[in-house]
Order: sequence, then structure tokens, then C-alpha cells
Amino acid sequence: MQAIQTTNLAMDQTQNMTQKLAPQMWMMLHLLEMPVLELREEIKKKLDENLALEEVSSSEILLSSLEKTTPKEEAPTDWDEDSADRKQKFLENTLTQKETLQDHLLVQLGVQKNIDEEIIKAAEILVQSLNNDGFLNIPAKEAVPDADEETLEKAVSLVQMLDPQGTCVADYKESLVVQASLCDDEPEGTETVIKEHLEELEKKEYKIIADQLHITEKEVLEIRDFIKTLNPFPGRPFTIEPDQSVIPSFTITAKNGELEVFMNDLAIPVLQVSESFKNLDESPDAPSEEKKFVHDKVQDAETFISILDMRKETLEKAAEAICKCQREFFLNGPKYLKPLTQREFAKIIKRNESTVSRIANSKYVQTDWGFYPFSYFFPSQGESVLEIIKEIMESNKDKNLSAQQISDILKERGYDMARRTVSKYISLIRRQV
Repeated sequence: MQAIQTTNLAMDQTQNMTQKLAPQMWMMLHLLEMPVLELREEIKKKLDENLALEEVSSSEILLSSLEKTTPKEEAPTDWDEDSADRKQKFLENTLTQKETLQDHLLVQLGVQKNIDEEIIKAAEILVQSLNNDGFLNIPAKEAVPDADEETLEKAVSLVQMLDPQGTCVADYKESLVVQASLCDDEPEGTETVIKEHLEELEKKEYKIIADQLHITEKEVLEIRDFIKTLNPFPGRPFTIEPDQSVIPSFTITAKNGELEVFMNDLAIPVLQVSESFKNLDESPDAPSEEKKFVHDKVQDAETFISILDMRKETLEKAAEAICKCQREFFLNGPKYLKPLTQREFAKIIKRNESTVSRIANSKYVQTDWGFYPFSYFFPSQGESVLEIIKEIMESNKDKNLSAQQISDILKERGYDMARRTVSKYISLIRRQV
């Protein structure tokens, strides 16, 4: 029951935000969140509902393209057949099995550095034992009976820090605690609220929580808003049904040291407003009732096409930006993946964080190194920063640096991490030694 209530908190926040948005922007965000196959179904539904909206034929698309680039006398005559072949080849090449949670975590384990092999082996077994929510249904010791307690503790901590954070736990509440502990901006008291006061939080009994924790109601609301940004079931975005397939939204490949981005929009129908409806809308002789009906349909069709264009523009911008941010990954492989948060990426593409979240949670990218969810390119800073903190501590053994001093050094290197978070990493490092 509490799990449902916690999930509802996130849903309420999304609903409140979308209600404040203009209808067109809300629809754009709604379509942006859809993977390719789902978008195709939505477009088909819209075509059935609005007679003023029609799909552009493949011959018209190809002819339009040829007119821009090729003299008319050189244009081939078998446009429909050529375009159909191209479309079929594209679909055959990109219809791919969705990455599982285990695949996603094992790839990250495979590129870990300076970690004992026994810890990695134990972590791999733990990953294989996770359920669809990302939880362990059995005690870790039962999953890896041959590992000693110290190795097992380190393996569990390692998996919990991987993307998505908060797996390898017993339940949703423990997952939220782990995720909160790994965040730089975790409000004071968050973990206590998660462990002891989620029911009161759901019932909006903010004063009761404030009194028990000796904080203000405003601080309770800050904790509530922070908890809404966490995912109580981190494995669910990777859950798939048997034989379910997905189409990547774009393909990014390296050629002669340069990156090429191909938007996979051949699978998405191209739409236009019906000429007959436009003529009726512009006709001065049409009866007023009929004219209003036609005008409304034409406007609705134009708006829907405009929203699809906005969606495409946003995805193109995201694809180009991720090429720049993760250039070394696309050129040289997974071990060159850099720390990048959705918040940082949102600033780069000049969109809000919720827009980036919608892209990350539902889009897939075909690369020279495999097929990845877009969220893969926003790895937890945890694993890379952990190694940097280890290096700082090792090279300054004689100085016995404080957490604040290490935080300042990290900032000089481009990692803005709060002192409290650094303290948690220091504790984890000392447990691993």
C-alpha cells in the first residue's frame, strides 16, 4: 500500500506541473515521452479521428527530397518501390530487443577499475538475482553463499551505486534511502522521513512530521519534493514483455573520426493537412456550421503537425548535444563514458529537467558499441567520483584531508559535490580498504 502511495506522490507532481502548461506544450511533452512504436499508434489514432489530417505518401516524400537535390530529368520513376524497400530495411535493422536491467548493470560492472575481482564476481551474481523492480527477493548471503561478509557488503554497495541507483535492496523504502544518500542535494531529515513517515507524508500531515523531527513545515515540504524526484522501483523502466521490440529514436556512428547522427524518423508517418479541407476552410460559400467544423479540424491538424515538429526538433537537439558531451564514448567505447547529470544536460540543450527526463526514460540509441537507452548516457557520478576521491586521499595520506578539503579539490576539477556527500564516499572507501 505504501509503495502505491509513494508512486502516487510522483504522479501528483507530474499532473500538477502539466496542468499549468499550455495545451500544446503538454501535448508535446506527452508525445516526447513516447517511444517510436507507441508514437506510431498515437498518430494512427489521430488520423482516424481527424479527416483533415492525412499521411503523406512515400512517393511524395521522395519526390520532394529529389526536387531539392536532383535535376527532375534524373529522378527515378519507381519512387514507391524504392522508398518502401528503404523503409523495410530500416525497420529490419532497427527492430531490436530492449536492454534488460541485468544487461545495463553488467556493462557497468565490466568497466570498473581498481576493484577486487572477488567483489566484481559477487556483484555480478547479485545483479543476476535482481527481480524486475531491481530488488533482491532473498538475502544477499543466500544469493552469493561463497562470499565472505566483507566482500559481500562491498559488492552490494557497488551495485547500489550503479545506474539506476538504488537496486540490490530488499524493498522500495530501502531503495529510496539509498538513492537519497547518493544525492548531493538531499535535504536534512530525508532518510528519516522515508524510513518512518511516508504514511504521514502521503496524508499531508506535514505538521506532525515537523513536530516529530523538530523542523519547520517548509523543510518537510522540501523533503517531500525531493522524494518525488526518486524512483521507488528503479528496475521497472527496463521491464519488458516477451518478444517486445523497440526502435531506436536515432543512430549515432563514428566515421573517419567524426560522429554522424541519423534520426530514425522513417518509422514515423509524415503528415499534412488535406487539400480538400483547406479549400473548404478558405471557401466563402461554405455554410457557417460546416465551415466551423472544417475550420476546427484544419486547426487541430495544423497544431498536431506543429507539435510533432517540435518533438523532432527537441530530439535532434538532444542527439547533437549528447554527441558533444559523450564524444569519447561514441568514438572509443563504454569505458570512456563521462559523468553527466540530466540537470547539466538540460542546461546544455536549454530545456527543463523534466523534458530531459522524458527523453532519457523512453528513447533508445543505436551506436557502434551496441544498443543503449538514452538514460545510459547519464551515468551516476558515483563510480567515477569514488575513484577520484580514492586518488585524492591516496596522494595526500600525510595531510589527512577533511571532507570539506576534498570537496574543494573536487570543485577545482569540475565536480560540484557537497561536503556531506563526500563524507559518505569517504566512509564507503574506508569500508572497502
